[in-house]
Amino acid sequence: MKGFQAQASAMNRPTPLLDEFIRTFPEGVPNPGYTKARANLFTRYEFSRGPLKGVYVGGGGNWRTKTFRGNSDVNQDGVAEALWSPPYILFSLLAGYRTQIAHRPTSLAVNIDNLLDKDYYRSNTNTTGSWGDPRSFKLTIITDF
Repeated sequence: MKGFQAQASAMNRPTPLLDEFIRTFPEGVPNPGYTKARANLFTRYEFSRGPLKGVYVGGGGNWRTKTFRGNSDVNQDGVAEALWSPPYILFSLLAGYRTQIAHRPTSLAVNIDNLLDKDYYRSNTNTTGSWGDPRSFKLTIITDF
């Protein structure tokens, strides 16, 4: 289909340097802050003729599996429990228009990231990390000189 673009990526690959580092940990202890399985899928369609010529729309998502944060004695019973950040999916939308302004190719686009305003936590360790970005809107104007 002319004008349609799709991009997908996934990660679950060998990580020899990380594996070597992890070998310094006791057996079975994962590396805090590392999400081994993740996937992204984004699409874009641009109308090439008709009344919508130059208009493009797209969207996609990012998926992350649960992330190990570390071990901590959360309930103070003398046993350190594994702490995990929950998995999450984020969605994004894109809409734009390609045209000519003053005989120069120009593109105007609006991006909405974290469309559903999902609360999610980006883990680093059991003591560090940050909340993910809330829903955001970006307006981009690009012109060639």
